[in-house]
Amino acid sequence: MGTASRWKLRDIVVLAVVAALLGVLWWGWTYAYEFLKGPLGALHPGATYLLVGFWFTGGTVIPYLIRRPGAALAGELIAAGVEGLITQWGWTSLLWGLVQGLGAEAAFLVTGYRKWSLWVFVLAGVLSGIFSWVLDFFYSNYLKLDALTWFIQVVTASVSGALLAGVLAWLLGRGLERAGIRPSGTSS
Repeated sequence: MGTASRWKLRDIVVLAVVAALLGVLWWGWTYAYEFLKGPLGALHPGATYLLVGFWFTGGTVIPYLIRRPGAALAGELIAAGVEGLITQWGWTSLLWGLVQGLGAEAAFLVTGYRKWSLWVFVLAGVLSGIFSWVLDFFYSNYLKLDALTWFIQVVTASVSGALLAGVLAWLLGRGLERAGIRPSGTSS
């Protein structure tokens, strides 16, 4: 493992603090989700996936700040663990954190952890959405749903991931950089 891949104490502290904060924010998002899923579900049951991208931000905000292998996965897992402690999802949230983190991690892995552009973050959000939907498919027995619903779910999960986890995280990271907070790890 090269020196650019080694985690420093600063990275671990940033990971713990930001992921814990995201876990608490996800708790709040659970209430927004519960409020909005009715009207969106009335449009089409698959439309509720437009709300899920915010839950993928552990896999994008953390890697923006800590540009190292494993940051997306660790960010999702820690945030999901915190969320699981304070929401009705409980420890099952760790399973989603694992799967969503693997989706985001795949996007950064494809670039060799060397590219940190908007498009890589959008890809991370999209892959988190697709990976999460696959888990939902089996966990919630989507086999009984029709193919059109599957398609709408995958598209809306991807769009939500692209916008809420991809674009939003990238813009937040850029704003933090302008404020003087520099990402650690490999150069962009």
